Amino acid sequence: MNEVNDIKEILKTNRHLVHGRNIIDRYKNTPQDANLNMIIRSYHNYIIGNNIEGWTDDIINRRTILLNKYYNFLHENNFDNIYSAQGKFRPSILEEFIYILFRDYIKDLCVEYGVNDDKIGCGQVKAYTNLFFRAKNFKAFVDAPQIGINVKDQDFAIYRKFELTVNDSATKTIMVPAVAVEAKTFIDKTMLDSIIATAEKLKDGNPYTRFIAVAEQYDVGKDVDPAYSRIDQIYILRKCSRRDLKLDWRDIDVSVVTRLFKEVKSHVERPWSDIEERLNRDGVIL
Repeated sequence: MNEVNDIKEILKTNRHLVHGRNIIDRYKNTPQDANLNMIIRSYHNYIIGNNIEGWTDDIINRRTILLNKYYNFLHENNFDNIYSAQGKFRPSILEEFIYILFRDYIKDLCVEYGVNDDKIGCGQVKAYTNLFFRAKNFKAFVDAPQIGINVKDQDFAIYRKFELTVNDSATKTIMVPAVAVEAKTFIDKTMLDSIIATAEKLKDGNPYTRFIAVAEQYDVGKDVDPAYSRIDQIYILRKCSRRDLKLDWRDIDVSVVTRLFKEVKSHVERPWSDIEERLNRDGVIL
């Protein structure tokens, strides 16, 4: 299939297209799968259509239209659950879309700050949560402590790469997120508890991290209020629950996507810690 070769070429220079990689990996194992070949043709149109640059409201709208066309194709052909949830076929669509949404903005930031994408990046990453010191005994702790670093696989992050060295220990590379996103097909109570725990870990490692959850649907009881958690925001792109969606199919809402983008951009560009300015201007520290 020509579409397969096109997708493979695109993937060579873009490792963060996780849904495309998922599709190609499946194709290698089952090239004669008729359903998969239909999906490949639709995905090819989707990813080629996204060969547009920028992050204006118009570009965000065009990307969302393409996303809805792809989702609707899967839905209309009953491909929503064609593969097991463990294979992350459907979840990887949203993970990849969030990357596509922000990639040009991050490229522009690299130009603005005069750095390359080895220093500032976005996409799936093992995000830094905390570090600790370890040694076999007290003498080793005094003479040559080693660094232990904990990380969390993150669906999407905008991050900065750091190199750490303590004494004569080997240099450790960490990716510290300025923005971290958990992407889900839907959020239920169990998933919400897991997301809350992840927010705690990441924000302990960097209190300036903006932690966001993004899902198509929301299945948590309305009596559960996540405001007490360290999640900064939850975006539900179809503005409904799974039950609602079964009764009345809804597209991804571009207004929610646009709001997500603008919130992240605002966080990246606003002052994070300028106590003197806040004190003199407002008399308010936080």
